[in-house]
Amino acid sequence: MSEKTLILAIGDVHLGTACSGIPDGISDAGIDLRELTPAAALRSAVDLAIEKQVIAVLFAGDVVESANARFEALAPLEESVRRLLDAGIEVIAVAGNHDVEALPRLAKLIDGFKLLGAEGRWEATTLSKDGSPVAQIVGWSFDEKYVRQSPVAQLLAEPLPPPSAAVPRIGLLHCDLGASGGGYAPVRQTELDDTGYDAWLLGHIHKPSLDGQPRAARARPSGYLGSLVALDPSETGPRGPWLVEMSADGSIKPEHVPLAPVRWESAEVSVEGIGHVEDVSDRLLDAAQKHARSLGSSGSMPSALGLRVRLTGSTDAYEEVRRWIAGDEWRSRFRMVDGTAIFFNRILDAMDLHLDLEEIASGGDPAALLAQRLLLLKENNEQSRALLDRARERLDGIAREEIFNPVNEHRNATHPLPEDALRDVLLRSGKAALSAMIASLPSREPS
Repeated sequence: MSEKTLILAIGDVHLGTACSGIPDGISDAGIDLRELTPAAALRSAVDLAIEKQVIAVLFAGDVVESANARFEALAPLEESVRRLLDAGIEVIAVAGNHDVEALPRLAKLIDGFKLLGAEGRWEATTLSKDGSPVAQIVGWSFDEKYVRQSPVAQLLAEPLPPPSAAVPRIGLLHCDLGASGGGYAPVRQTELDDTGYDAWLLGHIHKPSLDGQPRAARARPSGYLGSLVALDPSETGPRGPWLVEMSADGSIKPEHVPLAPVRWESAEVSVEGIGHVEDVSDRLLDAAQKHARSLGSSGSMPSALGLRVRLTGSTDAYEEVRRWIAGDEWRSRFRMVDGTAIFFNRILDAMDLHLDLEEIASGGDPAALLAQRLLLLKENNEQSRALLDRARERLDGIAREEIFNPVNEHRNATHPLPEDALRDVLLRSGKAALSAMIASLPSREPS
């Protein structure tokens, strides 16, 4: 390889779906909702590929949300492929668990769209530049929605012939890395390492991790590309495609390009010193501006920025602020900063009670018993974990009710009752109950 060569790698796109959590009122800020979709993010990625003169665009599966969405996905995908091919850029993909049916059908309809590893068999293709081979792409596609065996184990048992020229080998795969079992192609990192490939570009998990390992620890890049655009508010942080640079010495360097039109971030805002509930709005809008400015300094301003705010500290206006959070007035608060519409998706009450828990806990009435439980929850000891276990037993049946099955099947599903989240919800609900309890007892003076 005589010079540096670029490819563009794209993780989960999920064409045919919309990004959830965006308020309808954002259009009043001059933002077109159609420009906040996976299709819009794909257009921007194609623009980047053409601008950077990459030789190929790679898709790591879940390009399409589902078989039902294939007709909605056809137009933006076909347009993207046509633009890339017209620019002399190859388009290569593997199918994931979401588009196991849709992507093979679309590949047959779109000329020039190359699907690797159809029917669950490993397949390789060679990329060329100026008539000379520069890389081999090795891929595998889901052939059914659930795959419970490691496809890389199959590759290790029946390796593909090496490329005829001494060029980098790059694996392209949709899988569940580090999973022990499960239905989404569970793969171990050691299996990827044992292939000896120069890089592994992975799809499935929406949080990017391709640069998650120090370069000195793993010279061969390996990790998740992440979603092209955040599909819901839980997907915080930068999203976008990856420019993968292949140098003449065979080294591979991935660079994340956060060009997604929607971005979600978490922020903490202190209520210390607030004397009136109306002051909270000013603090939130100030925090929004500072957050946007920090993103702008890195050159990655999105069209829309959704903030999930955690209110911390204590205030004399605790009850008023809690009622304000429970209302929805804050949902209509927008702020424009350098062309970015900033809004609040969630405000979480993590405020401290303006009460002396230890003093209240010294009594023997119901408020004291509740204060004792709250103090216990703040500890990380056997008694605290026993309390969490009892709460989990009470809530487990509710979490497993049939009505929540769609939640468990969600692309970002997690354990419904993890310890940290359970502790947090018990503390928040307990503090709210204690505050209301104390407020109803005028004879008891808070410290």
